[in-house]
Amino acid sequence: MASLRSKLLSLVIRILRKKSSSTAEGTHRRLKWARPRQNYNPPPGINRDFAVRKSEFKGYPVFEWSAHDTKPDLHVLYLHGGGYLFEMTVFHWKFLAALSEELNARFIVPIYPLAPEHNWQDVYTMVMPLYGDIAGEAADGTFVLMGDSAGGGLAAAMALEAQKQGLPAADQLVLLSPWFDLGLTNHAIATIEQNDPWLGIEGAREAGRLYADGHDLKDYRLSPIYGDLAELPPTHIYVGLRDIMSPDCVSFAEIADACGCDIELTVEPEMFHVWMLFDIPEGLRTRKSIIDDLAGTKPAQ
Repeated sequence: MASLRSKLLSLVIRILRKKSSSTAEGTHRRLKWARPRQNYNPPPGINRDFAVRKSEFKGYPVFEWSAHDTKPDLHVLYLHGGGYLFEMTVFHWKFLAALSEELNARFIVPIYPLAPEHNWQDVYTMVMPLYGDIAGEAADGTFVLMGDSAGGGLAAAMALEAQKQGLPAADQLVLLSPWFDLGLTNHAIATIEQNDPWLGIEGAREAGRLYADGHDLKDYRLSPIYGDLAELPPTHIYVGLRDIMSPDCVSFAEIADACGCDIELTVEPEMFHVWMLFDIPEGLRTRKSIIDDLAGTKPAQ
């Protein structure tokens, strides 16, 4: 049974976000209102506690830090969510700070270009060379590719593209409520939309359309569910059933498993989109699972 705190948070999210995410017009209204007010920089406390370093890569900011002075056991490239339209939030920063406190890891977080000013090709122009650099620096068994929501879909697509480009594979792929199909074509999604307190089908499709910028939505670089999933590194997906992304997460895991991929799917029946970013009992429990997951990273075969 869901905790009281998660139920209250779900209600607040529904009040604040559901309407704007349910239509294309709502997506544009929120984009117009929210983007000028967003700040992707780390909160002062996190910046102080972890000595976050900011650099520039291909003209875009990249944040990097390690919580410990020793040589890191892991190199984690994290792609934030936001529907390819919105910036990294304080919830992302607090989530990563919680992981940093428990792991001897180097975290790298690119602030990649966003739609509608940019499209998926602009994103790949930045993130794939960054991926290549980190993969080249990381010793075997230490490179983790991770993302939430749109960033989770992007991380999965990057893992497939890395194989196409002949780049080293990540040792582990960790995907949190990932968006695998920009078109949201799975018929089961419609049965979940009403119970999802956050996301709406038409609003998400509009975000995907802006990001794709006229390109085929079934290109695996946009919708990795259409790729050759046999090429995936060991993968762990976390998703809640009160999330319109969940049917594609289940399908993705089934396809990957049939292809022989080492894949694990963790499903939380009462949880909504990216619940692990929030300080609710279910979120804290899932964070512990993610930390254990990351600590067990081994060299990709």
